[in-house]
Amino acid sequence: MDNHLNFEVTKPEIVIVGGGISGLLLALKISKDPKKLANGIVLIEKQPQLGGRFFFSSSANFSGKNYEEITNELFENSSKKINLSGPGFESMPSVTLEALFRHFESHLSEEEKNEFEEFFKNENENSNTNTHKSYFIKKEFVSDRELFSGSSEILTKKESEIFRSFVEDFYQEKNNKENNNSVLNENIIFEKSQQWTELSKATKETLSPIFTAIVGPNWEKSLFLNVCKSLWSFFHLQKKEIPGYFYRGMCLEFGIAKILKKRGVVIRTLCEVIRVNHTKESLFQLILSDEVMPLNNSIHCKKLIFAIPLTKCLGLIAKEHFTPSQSRFVSKVRPVSLVVSEISHFHSIKSENWPENVSSGDQFLFPVERAQCFLTQDGRMLFSTKLDYEESLQAPAVREAVSRLRRAAARVLKSEYAEELKKGARIPQNKISERIVLLPVAYTIPSDMPSNIEVKETKMGIDGLYCCGDSFPGFAEEPWKMVVNSVYDVAMQLS
Repeated sequence: MDNHLNFEVTKPEIVIVGGGISGLLLALKISKDPKKLANGIVLIEKQPQLGGRFFFSSSANFSGKNYEEITNELFENSSKKINLSGPGFESMPSVTLEALFRHFESHLSEEEKNEFEEFFKNENENSNTNTHKSYFIKKEFVSDRELFSGSSEILTKKESEIFRSFVEDFYQEKNNKENNNSVLNENIIFEKSQQWTELSKATKETLSPIFTAIVGPNWEKSLFLNVCKSLWSFFHLQKKEIPGYFYRGMCLEFGIAKILKKRGVVIRTLCEVIRVNHTKESLFQLILSDEVMPLNNSIHCKKLIFAIPLTKCLGLIAKEHFTPSQSRFVSKVRPVSLVVSEISHFHSIKSENWPENVSSGDQFLFPVERAQCFLTQDGRMLFSTKLDYEESLQAPAVREAVSRLRRAAARVLKSEYAEELKKGARIPQNKISERIVLLPVAYTIPSDMPSNIEVKETKMGIDGLYCCGDSFPGFAEEPWKMVVNSVYDVAMQLS
């Protein structure tokens, strides 16, 4: 720890729980204040690395190592492209990333901006200039252009016209405010919309798995406009080139952590908050499980900010510490879980029928398995499917989802591996590196959130307790705007 800090590591003024996008942005913003910095800011993250839900915990072993050793090892692994896991920020839309980076950069001094540029200066050659494409896979690889033209095995010409209308027409119309059609009433549920009820049973059965794969479970109960927006986003938001420093192997999270640590923010990774007590002295006591510093398992602070999903706060603090709208939100809005099967070194085991022009950032959809797939810049394939909220890999719904993901993988692997997968056997680990990950809270809240629940308060129901992130629909429509607006709201209140 830097010598200029005048607080004990166990008694800082401010603790931020969660080192994802929200936690990092908040730490950058408030650590610009010399007084707050001197009184102590600690950032706690339970994974080995920062970055949040886009960075799954590494498969490397970090027991008995300190923060610096773990960070150096992760950084070295990243440059060698080994033990990387998770899609990283590159799975997010480029327009979102550019906007987020502008906010990150606005909290850096000129000297820090120069350090940041220096950090990435040798990595520019890794940037990918290809336009991202989408493929649909049953027996063959079908491009989105072929899908929409009706010249594929997946949709007939009539079905492709209907599907295109859901993708292109309704959200665009609402976006451009050119049409006052009653279908754009934001309270219409998809399954009750005229556009859906008028379809034949056969057409519904064909389109339903595609909707499930793109939008997620319970899409029929979602608002019509939200479903159309999800479809539109799938085909449009990945088309633009992603800025190079957001690739998983570029270590953006380490660049930000380096600046925070140089300022004097204490970062504790592999550290999980088990419980939070509120003491008579109006202090918060955090009970920790810390793999790096196991004896340092308690911390007191005056101000506590949860930069994690509201749902995850339920197990840490009493529900009476939520405001009424926050409490209503966690009671009525069930988050979505994401099950991921990640296969490394995919290029060496891909199917003989693999299209030649596939590149990183391209996405694949498997209608039969109701799954998606994403190809990362460093050659990993992430097969994923959304399902109703689950917390255990052993849950029946999760095990069924893993089975579907493996069947999807079998469609794009060499025949020798595909046959083993079809038999239900585990992938031989000496041939393929596969990881199964469950994200109990998927990338953002589900699209079927009740429209009457608007969470705007970042201040919780007790003095000194705050929350921020993408669980704040009252702040904005886009998840990244919820993050930014909620972070700035917390920072303003801390001032």
